[in-house]
Amino acid sequence: MEKTANDTLRLRREEGSRLIQENFETFRSLVVQAKDHLQQGKYTEAVVYVQMAALYAFWRHSGIFASPELEQILCAIAQRTIPVYPQKSQASSGTPRKVLHVASAVQGIGGLGRMIWRWIQQDTDSSHSLVLTQQPSTSVPSILKDAVYHSGGKIYSLNETTIGGILSWAKRLRKIAASADIVVLHIYPDDAIPIIAFANKEQSPPVLFLDHADHGFWLGASVSDIVINLRFSGMRLSQERRGIEPERVALLPIILPPTQRTLSRTEAKRKLDIDENSVLLFSVARAPKYKTIDGVNFADAHVPFLEKYDNAVLVVIGPGDSEDWSAAVERTQGRIKIFAEREDTAVFYQAADIYVDSFPIISITSLLEAGSYGVPLVTRYPYSDACGILGSDAPGLDGNMMRASNLEEYIAILSRLVKDKELRLSLGEATRKRIAETHMGSNWQHSLEEVYTKANALPRVTLKPNLKDEMFLGEPDVLLPRVFWHACGQGKIDPESLKKWNMIPFVQRFGFWTNQIKKHGFGRSGRIDLLLPQWLYWNLRKYVIDVVKKVY
Repeated sequence: MEKTANDTLRLRREEGSRLIQENFETFRSLVVQAKDHLQQGKYTEAVVYVQMAALYAFWRHSGIFASPELEQILCAIAQRTIPVYPQKSQASSGTPRKVLHVASAVQGIGGLGRMIWRWIQQDTDSSHSLVLTQQPSTSVPSILKDAVYHSGGKIYSLNETTIGGILSWAKRLRKIAASADIVVLHIYPDDAIPIIAFANKEQSPPVLFLDHADHGFWLGASVSDIVINLRFSGMRLSQERRGIEPERVALLPIILPPTQRTLSRTEAKRKLDIDENSVLLFSVARAPKYKTIDGVNFADAHVPFLEKYDNAVLVVIGPGDSEDWSAAVERTQGRIKIFAEREDTAVFYQAADIYVDSFPIISITSLLEAGSYGVPLVTRYPYSDACGILGSDAPGLDGNMMRASNLEEYIAILSRLVKDKELRLSLGEATRKRIAETHMGSNWQHSLEEVYTKANALPRVTLKPNLKDEMFLGEPDVLLPRVFWHACGQGKIDPESLKKWNMIPFVQRFGFWTNQIKKHGFGRSGRIDLLLPQWLYWNLRKYVIDVVKKVY
């Protein structure tokens, strides 16, 4: 078995090396096109190609985690287009610190949205505002809206309220930030708007970058006075592969709310109509994190264990019907239960006897939330020490979470936990205590204050000129294409499909729209949102919704 696993990893490395070289070539072609547009003074088009290159490098790993060349393009555009706004003086003693959070978009499901609103709820000594670069304010989760407004802050939606395109939004963001004491970026890997807004560091507030997508490529290294890492493996990668200076990295645990059990395990199982005498294994993550890899899906991996222990049940929230697990469900007589993504997960956590991490892509927030209920945690890590970014690690998890290097060890760990209730309870309690000491309340706030202090003490970061993008063909790089290629969609990506057409000038957008109609006819290809600029589309949509509400 071990030989088979080693052969599989060897084949993955060989395949990854080949794919990275192909991907890097495509990435370079997009960088060249971005530079060409910059030289022609077509700044909006240049930004679009920068974003295309960044998004391509994220979805199709190209042997890089940051691109000095793309950052230099955005810096050049900023110097020519973004005015310098007078910066407010430091907040006086007794005055609430003004924190400006900048996010591309937020959802009710997923760890990023939770991190933002829990941060705001916990940091009560500050006033928090939120700028959204790619999302209308009407779709912001109500819990986040409430957190912002209760702190005395505001919500700004750039693509909804600011006429124009990328450069207009970047100017608006910089103007909003002029009244902030500190800026925190929670952005998508390809979001160039904040990088343009803060590329000119003159009179800029300190900019913190939350590294929530630490496994992949992202834009923003050049403007980040501090890169906030959520785990040790991400911190190492920031320094080794993104070029972040050691004094500019900081570790901030993922914040969790105080956890209060409202149900015993037995009561929670009853509510879920699960036998109270069963041993419940639980897992929750977004659907792509359970994507089948190497022919063995997440459910299949648990079949031998479930066949051995007929009192065990596996419940998984996230995949829904995105994966065909029917054979595994049948072999275990329905003891594998699958749900689509949902927000009401507390009862499942409270029913769980053992939490099993998602695979092939881990979910740290879910691990922490499970551990906060006193549930023992198990994760799989079939990689070398060089691939820490592919595994689960975080303050509060390290030292208590049980890690398996292969399926045989994984099943052995689960078997031990099933048979030893006292071990489950003691390990779960130790995990709960450690997470509470690190990720909650005043303990977390202390870590945050250290980050704020560090950001204010450091001089503003400066862009290192003339650096070139260099491809790397070692680990973890050579394993990333295989893992994320399967998790995020197979096959090649057409770079043109990544272009954000509603961000480019109208003439080009109209040409694209008519070509789509010629190729595919009306219908989805003739959608008006492909033709209209974002600010106009969202305002028309909002107007129509308001009219419909009045009528009905």
